[in-house]
Formats: sequence, C-alpha cells, structure tokens
Amino acid sequence: MTGHYSMRAVVRLNLLVGAAFMVALLLSLFGLTHQAKTDIVRELEAGMTVADQILAQAGGDPARLDALLTTELRHLRLVKLPAGVSPPPFEPEQVPRWFASWTWPADMPLIERRQPLPDGQVLVVMADPGDELEEVWESALHVFMLFIGGAFLSISAITWGVTQGMRPVGQVLAALDQIQQGHFTARLKAYSVPEANRLADHFNRMAQALEQEQADNRRLTRELMALQEKERAYLARELHDDLGQYLTGIRAQAYLLTQAADNQPLVSKTAPLIVRDCEAMQQGFRRLIRSLHPVILEHLGLEESLRSLAEQWQQSSGVQCHLTIEQLPLLSDETSTHLYRLLQEALNNVARHARASIVQIRIHVAHKQLKVCVDDDGVGFAANVRPGVGLRSMHERARYMNAELTLSSSAGRGVQLSVNLPVEAGVKA
Repeated sequence: MTGHYSMRAVVRLNLLVGAAFMVALLLSLFGLTHQAKTDIVRELEAGMTVADQILAQAGGDPARLDALLTTELRHLRLVKLPAGVSPPPFEPEQVPRWFASWTWPADMPLIERRQPLPDGQVLVVMADPGDELEEVWESALHVFMLFIGGAFLSISAITWGVTQGMRPVGQVLAALDQIQQGHFTARLKAYSVPEANRLADHFNRMAQALEQEQADNRRLTRELMALQEKERAYLARELHDDLGQYLTGIRAQAYLLTQAADNQPLVSKTAPLIVRDCEAMQQGFRRLIRSLHPVILEHLGLEESLRSLAEQWQQSSGVQCHLTIEQLPLLSDETSTHLYRLLQEALNNVARHARASIVQIRIHVAHKQLKVCVDDDGVGFAANVRPGVGLRSMHERARYMNAELTLSSSAGRGVQLSVNLPVEAGVKA
C-alpha cells in the first residue's frame, strides 16, 4: 500500500514537471521563431543591399553576369527568366516544411530585384531565407534537446528523491498501523536525513509513552480490582463482624424479653442493652455510609465538611493538620464532592506514605481561580515514582472539575500538592 502511494506521488510530480518543461519549451520555441522572422528580414534586406551593388557593377558586362549567375551567394538567389515569367517559389531543402511554413509563412512579403537584360530577358534577384531557416532549425533542435535532457534529469532526480523521501513515510505508516492494532513495541530506526530522524525520534518517544501507559493501565486495573475486592471484604467484615453481631445480640435480647415478659427486673436490665446495641449499629451504618458517600456535604456544606474532615483525620492519624480557608465560592454539588474526595485522598496518602508530622492546607481565591494547596513535611518521593491508584484518582477528579493538579516533591522535602480550579467552572448555577 505504501509503495502504491509512493508511485502515485512520483507520477503526479513527474507529470507536473513534464508539463512545466513542455510549457517552457513551447514558449521558448515560440519566442525563437518569432524573433527569427525579424532576424531573417534584417539579414535578407542586408543581402539585397549587397545584391544592388553587384548588379550595378555587372549590369553591362555579360561575362560578369554569367559568372554571377553560377556563383552561390548567401541569402540570394539569381535567375534569368523570360519577360513576364514568375520565378519558382521558395522550397526549403534542409528544413522540414512544417517548420519552414511556421517560421517563414507563404504570406511573407517577397524581397526581390528585377533588371532587364539586353537580350530581352529579365534578371531576377530574390532574397533566399534558406540559410537563416537552417540556423533557426538547428537552434530549435538544440533548445529541444536541452529541454528534453533537463526534463529527463529532473524526472530522474524527482523519482529518486521522492522514493527515498517516501520510504521513511511508508515505514512510519506501517509502524502507526502496528500502534493502531495495539502493538506499542513498534519502533523506527535512525535515518540519515535529519528531518526523518527527528520524526523517527518523536515517533519512538510516543510509542514508548504509549507502551508505558499501557503497562500502567494494566497495573492500575489490577490494583483497582484488588481495591474493589478489598472494599467488598471490608464491607463484608463490617456487616458480619460488627453489624451482624449487634443484630444477633438484639435478636437474642428481644427473644429473652418475649420469654420473660412478666420478669420486670430482667426486662429493665435487657431493654437498655437493646438500645445500646441499636445505637452502636446506627453508628456503624453511618460510618459505612460516610465512607461510601460524604453525606455531611448535604447538611453542613463544603467548608464545614472540610473542617470536619481535617479534624477527624488529625484524630485518626495523629498528624497535625492546619486548615486555612480564606474564601470559598458556592460550588456545584458535583464539584464539591470531587474536591472533598480529592482532599480526602490527599490526606490518606499523607497518612499512608509521607511519615509527616504536620500538614498545611490552604484554600483561597486568586485571579478568578480557586487555589487549594496541601503541603506536608514528610519524606517525599522521587521523581521517577509511578503514580498509584490514589494519585490517578486525584488527577481524574481534577480533570472532571476542569482543574489543574500539580505535584512537586523531592526525597526528604515533603510533597506539595496544588489544585487550580477556574471559579466559573465550578460555581453552582
């Protein structure tokens, strides 16, 4: 397929070059023949001036006249004819008739001289354009051969150049086909042409990035599946070990009440236990619901929910958390949820990996953007660390909010997380 496209490109370019050479050849020949008419007339008139001088000298001398009739003169033709007889028309000898008629058509004016002779005949001296036409014909042949040679060299150079130039393009197209089919291991070799080499270098970096992205996606898919199973196991344990036990205890205590309804001391002792277990079960349900959806946002709003999140996280992690909210616009419910979850994931990452002692969170509005900054004094991470599920989820939430998330860190200097959210993108309508 690539060779087919290459041949089509070569044919198109060669046809274009051939047409350009043909137009230039025709214009050159037209200019040559047009100028030739003027030059021939000038030469013939100069020849006739010489003929007048010759006739003036040989007009009364029959011997000179006979010698003149047998002498070949350039641009002149002498004939002795009876009175009233026209000379024969000009017939080209070394020039094709079509070229002679094109360059020196039959309607060109005749240049001739007539001189009566003593014997009653007439000496006719006519201008002969044959020599000039031969020179023009030779010049036309030279121009034709020059253009043909130039066209041949140009077409050969174009064919070679396009073939060589299309070879990298064909290899790039073949490699792109492999990429399209999911074979991200495709690579291009180095080329001697700098532009092709740069193209190959960019393609190889793209293929390497896609291959790395594919590997990361597979790894993240495995991690997401493992996390899903972990969450399911966590819910199963909570429902079975915590809530299930409370339900079992409530059921047993309720059965005890039905069997000892007339035993007032036992009823008074068992009823508070049922209330206690119901409250514990209710708290467990709230904890599960809070982990699945931040219901607190619906009741307290984003600012108070973030303050509650920071306080609860500080108590559970043992890491000091300082939250500063200077200005918080009214955001949509979806944006508020994403921002809440993003900060929740950021704090969870600090608790799991940072080994930090202090976390600073600052939220303010500047230049029509809501800026969220999270800094910790932990161990940080190296630049070549691959992002896990937590970082990927934060980036995805930032993308959903049309926000820009940046992370900067170096080993031993903590992590600085910054989120810039256009205020117009998240404002509640």
